[in-house]
Amino acid sequence: MKTFSVFDLPIHLSDDYEGWLCDRIYHNIGTHVVTMNSEMAMMAQKNNDLKQYIQNADLVVPDGSGVVLYLRQRGQKQKRVAGIELAESLVKRLGQKGKENPICFYGAAVGVTDKAAKKFQALIPDIYIINNHGFLQGDDLQAWCEKIKQVQPKLILVGLGVPRQEEWIVNHRHLAPNAVWIGVGGSFDIWGGVKERAPKFFCDNNLEWLYRLYQEPWRWKRMMMLPRFFIKSLFYKG
Repeated sequence: MKTFSVFDLPIHLSDDYEGWLCDRIYHNIGTHVVTMNSEMAMMAQKNNDLKQYIQNADLVVPDGSGVVLYLRQRGQKQKRVAGIELAESLVKRLGQKGKENPICFYGAAVGVTDKAAKKFQALIPDIYIINNHGFLQGDDLQAWCEKIKQVQPKLILVGLGVPRQEEWIVNHRHLAPNAVWIGVGGSFDIWGGVKERAPKFFCDNNLEWLYRLYQEPWRWKRMMMLPRFFIKSLFYKG
């Protein structure tokens, strides 16, 4: 798959990420997927571990209007692909075959992945999901890792926030080496009804960040990375 560099970070260019990933799942090819937005790209400029996780990922998807704008400024006509939408499409597609395609939800606060799993189970009765919250420690964490190893999910979604989720995936891929692993940030909160995704108007006009700031005003310092990304993109010659 063709790649293009964004601040020395790879973006894979495609019009069918879902189909490519389903083919990998069908052929049991382990895959680490990063859905990169402007905030993550800027974090990686100061966090060398995160930078390496992104550079070594098997697929890096442009999840953010800033990243897509950067690409278009440089002649790459790539559409934005929201990570939550890509992950949800894969869950629904794999879920149709039940235990033949087990799915794993890991992350968020206690009880959130339970609610997220129930949402999909209501839509797809045959879907098989194992799930747990993201605050496991000690023996509980060890038992959870053993369960992943035993079940061998085809799709593993990890929602621990950036960069913790990327680190966890890199350090635990050996548990299910043939799975597709995706860091999904706060997707479980939305699927579980804890938070609302931005209304269509905000999504269509690249203003999801503004709605997130409204929901989580404490994130304002992290949101300052967005204008920094834009300014850097204007002058970056790499």
